[in-house]
Amino acid sequence: MTKKRILITGANGLLGRYALAHFKDDYEVHAIVRNKPEETIKGVVYHTHDLKDNWSTESLPKKIDVIYHLAQSELFREFPNHALDVFNVNVTSTVKLLDYAKNAGAQKFIFTSTGGIYDRSLDAVSENSPINTFGTLGNYFATKLCSEILTHNYTNYFDVTLLRLFFMYGKGQKRSMLIPRLVDNVRLGNPIKLTRNGGIQINPVHVSDVVKVLEKLLETSGSFTFNVAGPQTLTLKEITEIIGEKMGKEIIYEYSDSLADNCIANIEMLNTSLYNPVIRISDIIEELF
Repeated sequence: MTKKRILITGANGLLGRYALAHFKDDYEVHAIVRNKPEETIKGVVYHTHDLKDNWSTESLPKKIDVIYHLAQSELFREFPNHALDVFNVNVTSTVKLLDYAKNAGAQKFIFTSTGGIYDRSLDAVSENSPINTFGTLGNYFATKLCSEILTHNYTNYFDVTLLRLFFMYGKGQKRSMLIPRLVDNVRLGNPIKLTRNGGIQINPVHVSDVVKVLEKLLETSGSFTFNVAGPQTLTLKEITEIIGEKMGKEIIYEYSDSLADNCIANIEMLNTSLYNPVIRISDIIEELF
């Protein structure tokens, strides 16, 4: 039987690497990377493109079954100096890939967005919660929302799924991201700066749970929007206490008088329709040490 042909963008990123390893044996996998890794994965076909530049889809397979558009700009914190680069990676590349998907006969297009597009809320946000569109969204989040809107237009041509990720983490993640940064600060004995309510509440999701979501989508029909988050809601203080206990480190806190907004995902729709994330930070945090 002919293997399904899938394309993964952002294949050198955290989620991309896990996805390549997961799908390589059962599918014909094509990967878009900015730079070909020194250690490639056997069986994966690599396509070298820098998505912030004027790249072309001409080198990609003439026929494709599924596209996982996982890429995001590494320059997302550098606004406004790199606003155009972020736009090209997060929006222009999405439009190119949507056009390619239509012409290549794709059956599914999965786009990884972010839970950061929602309005601030102390309560858990569902897929139907208000979206922040009133000038305080931020450049990176705004580009993700733009791509969500553009992607919706293609539901008449193939199945479209938007995955709004909430604080994904895992082994090999860049140390500048939230959970690895907390780990490093605890290990180094740096003060953890918190609001007086213990910091923001989040339910972070492990990358392997996200890959299971990607896999389950191959078995479904239809277009969806899902929040993707973990099964455990914790404050930043509670996360650092887990890290400190595992490391045997005493934690130094510095508190401000302000109160933090929360960023908690309601994942009832994901749990009911597709997959139940199962990995808790306390079960796996040592892999980031």
